[in-house]
Amino acid sequence: MLSLGLASAAYSSSSDLAQPTVPTERLSSSPDIWLTKGFLSPAEVKHLRTKVPADEAAYAPCIGQVDEFESKRCAFVPVAGDPLAEALVARLGEAWRVDTSRLVAAGLPLIRYLPGAPPVGKHGDEDRHGVVPNATLVLYLTGSDPAHPAGQTIFPEARRRRSLRPRSAGVAVSPTPGAVLSFSNLDASGAPHPNGRHLVSAVPREAESDRLVLQVPLAHPAGGAPPHAYAEHVSGNKKPGEHEKLHGNAQQKGAYAAAVAAGMSIAVAFMAAKAGKFEAGDAASLEAAARATNEFAADDFKTKAA
Repeated sequence: MLSLGLASAAYSSSSDLAQPTVPTERLSSSPDIWLTKGFLSPAEVKHLRTKVPADEAAYAPCIGQVDEFESKRCAFVPVAGDPLAEALVARLGEAWRVDTSRLVAAGLPLIRYLPGAPPVGKHGDEDRHGVVPNATLVLYLTGSDPAHPAGQTIFPEARRRRSLRPRSAGVAVSPTPGAVLSFSNLDASGAPHPNGRHLVSAVPREAESDRLVLQVPLAHPAGGAPPHAYAEHVSGNKKPGEHEKLHGNAQQKGAYAAAVAAGMSIAVAFMAAKAGKFEAGDAASLEAAARATNEFAADDFKTKAA
């Protein structure tokens, strides 16, 4: 029988990993969302911005978002050998109680949104292996016009704190240089949090500069290993199986190619890539699995994959 591994949470549940030990503001309890203003000093923000790669060759498409490369690009900000950057990363580790050695070795994941970047649709964070991190940190290096907020991080289903007005569903955070947004991706059972899906609003074409954020996933491995930060981009707006089709192993890409050759729909082909296997007899179960995700549009079941 065909086994389908959807976005997995290979880490233990840790509902408080998003909460720092420094003064902060809790925006939501479902999921836990915290905003720590002024964590980075103006000098640190300025220094990190000088380290943003100027060479366009340093950028690659963000995970699962090849088509958006004209407006959204990913790279890494080097840390090793830079005393100020190393000190900042050490402070991150202390504040969020995680090992940050991987960030020193590989750098800080940078996401760059160019002026005119369209909204990033609602999604849940996962890494290139399809694993959902326990929590995500977003370090803002640029801001937006308070009168016309842009590039906001929005959680439509998050439950606002009682102290916030108006008391309603949804949390929207406008980028402020030096602030750190931290949020849980998993619920108490270790499954992707049902209210954790979020989006990013558009960046106006007339924006004076790129929207720059550093995005740091936090993981608490099952089995007693200590929590750590790691150097991967985890943003996404992709359908199940799309990442495997684009960046998966040979078996996953081969399964997608086999589904295409058999004339399967986009939804079925993506799910074949997710499973890493395709045979003609799998079509019905793959389609059922695709429908169960509620992530595919009606046309994805009608349009043949290519």
